[in-house]
Amino acid sequence: MTVTRLQELDVAGKALPLPVYFPSISSVKTALPPQDYLQVLASLVGLNGQYLVSAFDLSALALPAEAATLLQASRDAGAVTLMDSGNYESFWKDARQQWRQPAFHQMLDAFPCDLAFGFDEQQPPADHAEHVALLVARWEADQAAAGACQVVPIIHASASELPGLCSAVAAETGVSMLAVAERRLGDGVIDRARALLAIRNELDKLDQYVVLHLLGTGNPISIALYSAMGADSFDGLEWCQTVVDHETALLYHLSQADFFAAQTAWSEAGLSFQARTLAHNLEFYASWMQRLRTAISNGTVVDFCRLNFPAHVFRQCAAAFDWSTS
Repeated sequence: MTVTRLQELDVAGKALPLPVYFPSISSVKTALPPQDYLQVLASLVGLNGQYLVSAFDLSALALPAEAATLLQASRDAGAVTLMDSGNYESFWKDARQQWRQPAFHQMLDAFPCDLAFGFDEQQPPADHAEHVALLVARWEADQAAAGACQVVPIIHASASELPGLCSAVAAETGVSMLAVAERRLGDGVIDRARALLAIRNELDKLDQYVVLHLLGTGNPISIALYSAMGADSFDGLEWCQTVVDHETALLYHLSQADFFAAQTAWSEAGLSFQARTLAHNLEFYASWMQRLRTAISNGTVVDFCRLNFPAHVFRQCAAAFDWSTS
């Protein structure tokens, strides 16, 4: 039996369109405090209907009540809010000894969201059965703490191990969504795309379609390529670390936003440099993902890539994946 690719995922009664990009909020490698990014995203729910917040960052906020209000206002306006486990931030801030699963559960209770990534194990056991058992046990504990919030397991392993692990965890838990880290799929984008396809092929042998999320993927060209390989959901910091050229989908240094400001009306909105650049980027991602969804629905995703990738990039993809070049 071949399962049908989902065009949307039901999340707490909301229809999350697929594929989807979650702009991430993080205190690591970003210019503004998390609360400022949360304010921007909460105010632009009509443009971008989903975003990711870090549980670790939420635990350190100076004004937690204000953040909780912003999150709830976003949800009430129809946005899908996704809480990350916080392990990314705890790693970079050398706080892994302090940031444990019970602290994550406290944030799940204090800041209700629609989705949450499970508390992931970065150094899992080498034995397949032990690894699956750990993932299932972690998911069960997280889901019990999360209540109505849907918990998405994160699976860390080598590219060769991921297909079997993803399939086993999905089968045992019955979850509708799994997550893997892009960086664990290989060194280069072509190898990563091949590894992703192997995971998708294994998941599609199950009785239900399982949405596959890639952690740390925010480059538009990578999103399109990985979507063509079967990925459905993405999160990344590119929306606030760079500026995107709407005409080419290429990313540039944030300070070069002046060169692309005229591409949207946000430059005339009387906003600060940071705010108008973030809105400029969000408008691009909203359009890019909508056009990508249409292409996948119509079976023309290769044409989408041909029309939107730089010519030399598409030629390499065509050669690697046996795509038609005309």
